[in-house]
Amino acid sequence: MHISIDVLNNSIDRVVDGIEPKMRYFPGYKKILNQGVSTSLTYINNLVDTIPGPVLFSSKTFTKDPKVNACFATIEELQNTFGDSDELRRFFEAPENADRDEAFALLCMKKMQKTVLGMDLKEDMILRDVVQTALNLSEHEILSPATSEVEVRNGIKLCIFDGLITHSLQKILEFKEQKKDLEIQQSILKSRLKTRKSKSGGLSKLLASTSEEKFSVDIEQQISETEKKLEELPASWEAPRFYLQFIKNILLQPEKFISIKIDSFTITKMGIVADDDSSQSVNTIDFNEILIANVLERAVIIVRYPRSELQPRKGFNQIQ
Repeated sequence: MHISIDVLNNSIDRVVDGIEPKMRYFPGYKKILNQGVSTSLTYINNLVDTIPGPVLFSSKTFTKDPKVNACFATIEELQNTFGDSDELRRFFEAPENADRDEAFALLCMKKMQKTVLGMDLKEDMILRDVVQTALNLSEHEILSPATSEVEVRNGIKLCIFDGLITHSLQKILEFKEQKKDLEIQQSILKSRLKTRKSKSGGLSKLLASTSEEKFSVDIEQQISETEKKLEELPASWEAPRFYLQFIKNILLQPEKFISIKIDSFTITKMGIVADDDSSQSVNTIDFNEILIANVLERAVIIVRYPRSELQPRKGFNQIQ
């Protein structure tokens, strides 16, 4: 996929602004980040394009589409999730969208499996208190409402790229915190050593125990080890160069930090993961799950949502 110069430059600016604006003072910073940003954008574009097309979410499709049914426990939960989305309401209330009958958006959910006790039907016999696995989707969020599927995908791509920037920023903040802690530790150790040596003369020296002498040696060793660790971290004057190279290495390998996996489940209408020999009616459903830096994991679906399904705001007084 071709990345335009404008998109590339804007993305580089987004990286610098989001992590450390002082990197702009380093000559050639754009050239250093160019390849990494281009690699990440291409990877993210290709990744998001693998997410299936939009699914219609409504009270009608809740009863007809197994995937819609699997995402919500009830029609009321579906309506509340979309109705409580401020982003979605702002989209429909915007003057430029007054004539639009539906919105496209991204539905994000936390996916997990939990053990429950339930009933099962096998060989015409109803079994009670059967240990079962239930598929649970929670923490629903409606993001990036737009007028088209393309706009939603672009919003997802930007969100993932920002996630990569945030990951880079967290790593750099860890470096800064580590350096700060080491400098404080170094200062304390040197202060202790100085105090020890100031008491090492005269009678104090004669009274000093072997353990105290050993303690001073231990302090010197700790100081030496701390100095080695500090030498591995950048000095203030070379920090921008260090950050640029570090970020570049992350951006050149986006596959290490971002991925989409597909989980397939064969479940009943009640959301129970079915056994191979289950006699109940089941459906096989695929979920695309975005993983960012092994921290954020969310099942995602590109959705279509009709304006006619949007419920009035809770507590909204329509009588003026």
